[in-house]
Parts: sequence; C-alpha cells; structure tokens
Amino acid sequence: MDLDLEDRTIKRSDTTTIKLAVGEPDATMIPYDLLSKATHELFNDKISTQQSTHWVYAEDEGNPDLRHHIVNFLHHTCRIATLSYENIFITNGVSAILDQLCTMFLRAGDTVLVECPSYLYALSIFRDHHLHIISYETDDDGMIIDSKFITDVLERAKPKMIYVVPTFQNPSGFTMSHHRRELLVQLSLKYHFLIVADEVYHFLDYSKKEPNGNGHHYNEKLVEHPKSFAAYHAAGTVIALQSFSKLLTPSLRLGFACASHEHVNAMARYGLIHSGGGASAFTSGIVDRILVQGSLKRFIDEKLCVEYSKRMNVMYDELMRTFGEQYITCRRPTGGYFLWVKFNDTAIDCDQLLVIAQKHGVSFKPGRLFAHDPESKARLANCLRLCIAIADCDQLREGCLRLKQAFEEYKNVVLY
Repeated sequence: MDLDLEDRTIKRSDTTTIKLAVGEPDATMIPYDLLSKATHELFNDKISTQQSTHWVYAEDEGNPDLRHHIVNFLHHTCRIATLSYENIFITNGVSAILDQLCTMFLRAGDTVLVECPSYLYALSIFRDHHLHIISYETDDDGMIIDSKFITDVLERAKPKMIYVVPTFQNPSGFTMSHHRRELLVQLSLKYHFLIVADEVYHFLDYSKKEPNGNGHHYNEKLVEHPKSFAAYHAAGTVIALQSFSKLLTPSLRLGFACASHEHVNAMARYGLIHSGGGASAFTSGIVDRILVQGSLKRFIDEKLCVEYSKRMNVMYDELMRTFGEQYITCRRPTGGYFLWVKFNDTAIDCDQLLVIAQKHGVSFKPGRLFAHDPESKARLANCLRLCIAIADCDQLREGCLRLKQAFEEYKNVVLY
C-alpha cells in the first residue's frame, strides 16, 4: 500500500503512535470557542436570515463581506495597500483551487515547474492532470534562479506554470528571499508563465514575536519579512493562495486567492463554480465574523505563533541533542509547521527507516514523497519531514527519542 495514502486512513484510530508525519494542528490548537461563538452569532443574525445571505448559493467570487474584510486583514498584516475586494476570490481550500487552476490554464502535456523538494499533494494534482512536471533545486533562500535556470528551464522547457511554496516551505521550511520573489515576477512577465504561490504558512511567522519581559505577552519586532506574492497581483502573472485550514481548522475547507481582477473574473466564470455557486456561504459567514472582530489576528499572534515557536525550538533542540551534527543536517525555521532533516550518510534510506520507526511508535514523511522524477527522489532518499503542529512539546521530545531508537535499530539491521 502507498505509505502516503495509508497514513491518512489509519491515523484517527491509532492513538499510540506519535504522528509527526501529519501536517495538521492537534486539538489544542483549534479555537473551538471562536468557532462556536461565530456560529452562534450567525444563527442568531436576523438580518442575514431575512436576506438569506448565508443560507443560499454564494456569489461566484465568494461572500462579498468576507472579501472586503480579507482585504482589510491583508492591509494590516501584509501592508498591501493596492488590493481591493475585486482581487479576492474565495475558495474551497488550496487543493480545490489548485486543481481548478490546472483545468483553467493548462492542458495535458503542458510543463509545470516545482521546487525540489515540493509539496507532495500538489504533485498528485499535477499528475492527475497529466502535466509534464519538472523540478529545480532550492537552497535556504528558495528556488535557485540563476543563468542555468533561465536557459535550461525558462527558454528550453518553457513552463506554463511555476508552483512555489515561498514562505516556511512545505516540506523544507525555507523562505524565498525578497530578491528572488522580485526576480521571478519579472521573469514571469518576460517569459509569459503563471506563478502560483501557495502561501498557507505566511502568517505563521514566529520571528515577529518576542517576549516583552513578563513572559505572557508578545510584541511585534521590526523584522524584514519577504512580502506576500499577493502584493504582485497587478502583474497579471501571479495568483497567491491562502487557506484558513492552517489558521483555524482544516475542516472549514475555506481559503482565498489573491490575483488580478481579470484572473478573479476567470475563476468565477469556471463552470463548476458557476453551477454550484461560490465557496460555502455558511462557512464564509463563520470565518467573516472571526475576521472582522479581530479575533483571527489575536489568535495567530497570541496562540499559534507563541505555541508553535515553542514546539519548533523543542523539536530542533531535541533533534540536535539526540542525533547531533554527526548524523543529521537540519535548519531551524522561524515559522510554519515543518522541520526538514537530512541524514549526512547518503546510504540511509528513509523509506526503510519509516518501517522501523512505525514499530517504535513514531511516524514521519520520507523525502522521496516530495519529489517527482527518479533522480530527485534518489537525492531526497536520506531526508525526512517532521511536523511540529500535531503534537505538544512532551510528545515531540518522546517522538525524537523513538526516532533515535528506530535509527539505532536501522543501523544495526540494514546498514551493518
């Protein structure tokens, strides 16, 4: 059985394994109180009930109030002053809109360029559309954009779409530099390709928070953070994707795309949307209440970033204490969900290690899953991804211990 698919079907019933493979929040990170309050308010909103605002098909572009409030949210959090509600399209989550964009803008056999490593489920969507997937190498500043990139990729392969996870990337945790973002947009205008930026981790930026001395409250630091690709909407070659799954709860299946007015109109005219209506009006009403009251921003700043920062530090420190630089290379991301671990011994096969790790009660995603072609899979065979969002600090420490025990068994059984 495909290990990737197997993981999603068995994880709910298995309560003993520490599931560091799973890229979602644990129950303590879901704001049940905010969701319950907003839902109660929605049911008791007599005006919206009389007007059937949240009880009928949504407008094709999505709930207009939510679109306006997303613009205000982005003005304050990303300092994007050029957006209007006409640049916002409400989606049923990133996976749904990514599939839609493939249908709208690509045809079987067209070339899509991805990072190496890249988000594994995006690769699945591209395969479903029978696209020609090529990948290009990355470093700590994201996708490498050099003369070879221009000649070998843009001029010879001629991709119609470039898909990136630019901020706290899944799986590797890197953040694309401001310079490379600017350069990629400039090249998209010259070589006429579409940039799809999957920015679901953009707001989970721990580096902007620091203790103010009392150990409880956090203040904004003046940290230069590469701007969201949403800021490039006017270029007409960029579509930036966001999701409330990583900020509130995955079950909402709600997100938004930032793009040019022309692209938003095109997405709204898509047959599936035009037939079934825009993204859930009911769910949009719940999220809109959380957003307009300022509750989402506070929850991100005071809960998500604070707790995830602790977890990231615990996981990184425990990995380096348990394994050390002798065995692994690992960067400490300043945001997002994931740690990317590379074993220094290229003979180590993380697919095989996973089988042993599961016997020890811990899981992870092996590196091969995040590549498409055989050569890239081989380069990532000694890598693995760990998620810090799914487990608390004590579980993360125990997970590292179990992973080290599995590694010791792997060395004895497989390597020697």
